[in-house]
Amino acid sequence: MKKLMLAILFAIFLTVPGWADNADLSPQEAYGRIFSSDAGQLSQYFSPDFLAAISADKIVEITKIYVNALGAYKKARAVDNKYRLEFEKGEANSTIRINADNKIDSLWFGEPEVTNDTFAAVKAAFEKLPGKVSICLLRHDPVKGSADEVLTLNHKTPLGCGSAFKLYLLKALEDSVKSGRRKWTDLVELREEWKSLPSGIMQEWPAGSKHTLETIAGLMISISDNTATGHIYNMLGSETLREYFPASCVDLYNTSQILKLKFLFPAKAQEYLKADSAGKKAIIAEMDAIKTSEIASYSVIYQLDKPFLVEELEWFVSTRDLCEVIYSLRDNLLLRINPASGLVDKRDWHVAGFKGGSEPGVLNYTWILQKKPDAPYYTLSCTVIDAEKAVDDNSFNSLASRLLKLVGAL
Repeated sequence: MKKLMLAILFAIFLTVPGWADNADLSPQEAYGRIFSSDAGQLSQYFSPDFLAAISADKIVEITKIYVNALGAYKKARAVDNKYRLEFEKGEANSTIRINADNKIDSLWFGEPEVTNDTFAAVKAAFEKLPGKVSICLLRHDPVKGSADEVLTLNHKTPLGCGSAFKLYLLKALEDSVKSGRRKWTDLVELREEWKSLPSGIMQEWPAGSKHTLETIAGLMISISDNTATGHIYNMLGSETLREYFPASCVDLYNTSQILKLKFLFPAKAQEYLKADSAGKKAIIAEMDAIKTSEIASYSVIYQLDKPFLVEELEWFVSTRDLCEVIYSLRDNLLLRINPASGLVDKRDWHVAGFKGGSEPGVLNYTWILQKKPDAPYYTLSCTVIDAEKAVDDNSFNSLASRLLKLVGAL
């Protein structure tokens, strides 16, 4: 899964943090120009250093996120050491710094806050996204053992979910530990032939080094480490894993196999789709025989931004199924290492666990959330796939943030 740029999702800042105003251009005037100017006009209002870090085109792109979510910009009012930006349908926090040359050299936006937001309004906004969209929000009652649907949209339709499939590997591994067959403290030797392509860091670690099973599983979930995933996948075996995956995952493959097929050997990927069972096994064996150390460069994977076979070669899982599997893992602490920082603040929740997945044309976020120890659990899974172009991460993140706020208020 590609790195989620959640740390800067709703934040842009440069040079000295904080707020100050030591120029003729007032912050209120500056905000008005920011939200009414095109890229060519914006350039004159920002310092060269700021524009070197964040282009005027990017600033326009970000302002459009707020306008699309909240309507037309109206005004800014000072509140403590920040500004409250008012739009037709909501508000957002912001800070700004204007230097002695009358140029903006620091700018930060908080997340969009829709006034009187509703689940129905967010669902309607999700439905407008290009491609295919699926949402499932469940309220779980541990005592009754039931789950009530709070919000759904195509929630039983299997769609590509990227690295969110790793939840099933964690479930199978957890069961193996609970049964006594393995222990989290077991040492696993890193094997060259099980290394995968990034994301992750373990592909750079030396073969033969030993790491606890818990460490490897934690990396698989928290940073979506593909080499960690490959080791767990191969340790458990596809026959065991088949028992855990839904029937919608007709073919099972690990990250190394699918990354090589889709991004390094696309002709083989097409051949794979046309092959019978024996032919598919032969092609997978070919991929397994290619060690990552023999691949000259991984950069081609990250240069691709167009969807490729996202409706044919993926892990196809419904958001309903993803909600159910992450709920079954609610006590697993590894899910809580990275709750999707930038969208979820651990301090706001008693339990906040996350796994997502993405590739060009695919984006999924799946959470397990509990506000207080005696409160119900909520599971939320959102997927969008677009076979024509890369998913608009900013729009998706904005809508996911709105859903999370609504869940937090339940």
